[in-house]
Amino acid sequence: MSTLKWGAILGVVLAAFELVKMFARRVDYAGGKVLDLALIIGFILVLYAGIKEFKDLYTQRLSFAKAFLGCIIISLVGSVIFFGYSMFHYAVIEPDGLAKKYEIALGNYRKVIERDTITQDEMKTYLNQVESLFVAEQESFSWPDTANDALKQEAQKGIGMIYDYFLLKITDKKAVDTADNYKMGNFDTYARRTLVETLALYVEQNEDNSSTPYVKQMVQNVGHQIGELNPAEVRFEQNKSRVPHYDKPGRYAGVSALMNLLYGMFFGLFIAMYHYTSKKPVTEEMVEDAPEIDNAFDEEDTEAPNNQ
Repeated sequence: MSTLKWGAILGVVLAAFELVKMFARRVDYAGGKVLDLALIIGFILVLYAGIKEFKDLYTQRLSFAKAFLGCIIISLVGSVIFFGYSMFHYAVIEPDGLAKKYEIALGNYRKVIERDTITQDEMKTYLNQVESLFVAEQESFSWPDTANDALKQEAQKGIGMIYDYFLLKITDKKAVDTADNYKMGNFDTYARRTLVETLALYVEQNEDNSSTPYVKQMVQNVGHQIGELNPAEVRFEQNKSRVPHYDKPGRYAGVSALMNLLYGMFFGLFIAMYHYTSKKPVTEEMVEDAPEIDNAFDEEDTEAPNNQ
């Protein structure tokens, strides 16, 4: 019965933490990891206290199997109670809670991506796409009727110079102070800034050329478009389907209850082993209450007959 009682306590603890997380979402509390750690500690303490009480009430020495079974029963009862509460919580108390949890999960996944470094394949794809933008811009650029072929060729040459310098600058990772520029969260800003700086350098060196205003316009048009090529955003869109999404309370409650049961079994292994190996010391009262053992070699009250 003690395991059922502590299983009910565990269910209340799990439900209480679900309620606390709801308030944390409403106030945009950023300490989600602290709550998760507190939940783990609470889970372990309930299992420990439950098996300790079971051990104190058990008349014989508690075996590992019985201690572990107790942990399973406590976890199972707690998970069942949590399942019922989760169904009620996300159907009545917080109907939009699963959508909010998904938004938070997506935000956390985006942060993980932003801390990562751009890969060689992503860099190659990005630069190829930028080059395609330059080509498409030159093909679709609206030239004035007075523009001749020489002017267009000169502009084309300028665009090629700008892209080559941009390519050289972006792929140069030798400088130690530029390492952060290749973090996924910083790369898009770095690339656009590099393009602007490259254009400014070109205009400064070729301000007398008649094609420079057209080159400037084309590069600026490309600069407005490369934001759509953000590698971090591309990776996020490609992989966001991997983030768990629960649109129905039953599915979330079932998965969460199963995970709690598995956590209980995992923690239970160590708790059961601890209680199994911690033997009670032998006290004087235990010695006094121990049954006496007859000595088969005690001396007889009467002497043995003489064989003489």
